[in-house]
Amino acid sequence: MAHVYLKFLQNIAALEPIQFKHKDLSPTAILLLNEIAVKDFEEQPLTVTQAMGFNALGSAANLHRKLDELRETGMIEFRSVGKNRRTKYLYITQAAFNYFQTMSKAMVEAVES
Repeated sequence: MAHVYLKFLQNIAALEPIQFKHKDLSPTAILLLNEIAVKDFEEQPLTVTQAMGFNALGSAANLHRKLDELRETGMIEFRSVGKNRRTKYLYITQAAFNYFQTMSKAMVEAVES
């Protein structure tokens, strides 16, 4: 059980060239995607402003570039809710959902091996 995470990383490394389009994403963008996905999963989507406030991941300007990176790669989308057109909420797309499904499968395989 001590090496489950290492097995997981090995599984991901084996899948990456074949199945992942996220290779173009920076590590910071992937960490930001994880934060967005958790909030989306909890049905409490983040706003752009909230996402730019994750100081542990970088400056607001850097995080804004990472949001653009995620949007350009099709992993997230910005949406307005209701009549407030100024506030943009962040949601994962089908591409991001597929990415997390693949990651989940790799984790299950690591645990079962």
